Amino acid sequence: CCNDEVTCNPPCLTDEKCANVNNVATCVCNDSSYAGKKFADFSPLLTCLPNIMVISVSQCLLTHLGFDYTNMHLLNNDSDICNIHYPEIINNNRVESMQLKVQSGWCGNKMTFDSSKLYYKNSLYIGIQNKSVITVNPMTLNFTCSYNMTMQTSLIYALKPVLSTVSISGPNGTGSYALTMSAYNNPDYTSPIQAEDTVEVGTYIYLGLFVKDADGAAFTLRVEECYATPTSDPSDINKVYIVRGGCAYTNDVDSWVEQNGKALEARIKLSTFSFQSQTNVYIFCNAMLCPNTTNSQCDKCKTARASSTYTQTMINIPLDDNRFLNSGSQKAVSWTVMLGFILVLLKINN
Repeated sequence: CCNDEVTCNPPCLTDEKCANVNNVATCVCNDSSYAGKKFADFSPLLTCLPNIMVISVSQCLLTHLGFDYTNMHLLNNDSDICNIHYPEIINNNRVESMQLKVQSGWCGNKMTFDSSKLYYKNSLYIGIQNKSVITVNPMTLNFTCSYNMTMQTSLIYALKPVLSTVSISGPNGTGSYALTMSAYNNPDYTSPIQAEDTVEVGTYIYLGLFVKDADGAAFTLRVEECYATPTSDPSDINKVYIVRGGCAYTNDVDSWVEQNGKALEARIKLSTFSFQSQTNVYIFCNAMLCPNTTNSQCDKCKTARASSTYTQTMINIPLDDNRFLNSGSQKAVSWTVMLGFILVLLKINN
């Protein structure tokens, strides 16, 4: 006449069972799902996303092992933000998760790197249940996310990279985004030239431009024009063009546009040079964001509408003055001359 079976709605998860708790059908952990499980069977889930790391642990397994998943925090919990965790469902199991910024020093994050990757490390503390019989000690869980070295991430570890960041507007002046230009030693654009470096004339450098926090499905970055002058005056008549109409301009110096108008990054390879009797080279680039559409001409060689406004910024590389020709010399510059200050003025098209 009677049926003690209870039914939960919505149905319980894989490692749960439906039980009568104070006359309410409630999903609770099903201990039989973890019969015989030991601490060695505990395996957290670590998800490494571009801007955040997410570490997740099974609520029921931790409870079965004697831990208290409600008492978890990062070891460096000086700020309340380092203690925030939340429940969610992953693979039909209830887990407790915590998010971390991919940022060195954030809540104790430690960053290391090698030639190809960046590593972010941290430690998660998980307490034990308040029981009369204690079978485990509090847990410290070390975890690491690795990220490939890229044009953008390589600037994170560089102490004093040669770079310039300005604001760029979207098409028709919509939105505002960070546009960064930097110089690199290698064709992978992962070894930034730093402030204390010197670059020999005749060697290759790689100019990288990228836009952060913009929607790559909506926009692409186009570098319309780059040129060099011996002074910081963008109107200096002694111009040497590197890029014109979005493509390499090789009448004066060797240059290659390796990527332009197809993504939120632009890549330009350049054979370095110096102006006669000058110790400085100033490089100016005009850039714009294009709509990312099927009929976009953003990656084509053509002349765009002249910019009506622009933003200026400046970066430099110190020189080995002993390796420059005498300033009074009128001879052609030798290949031992060093590329001097790289000062970048980024013109931004509306």
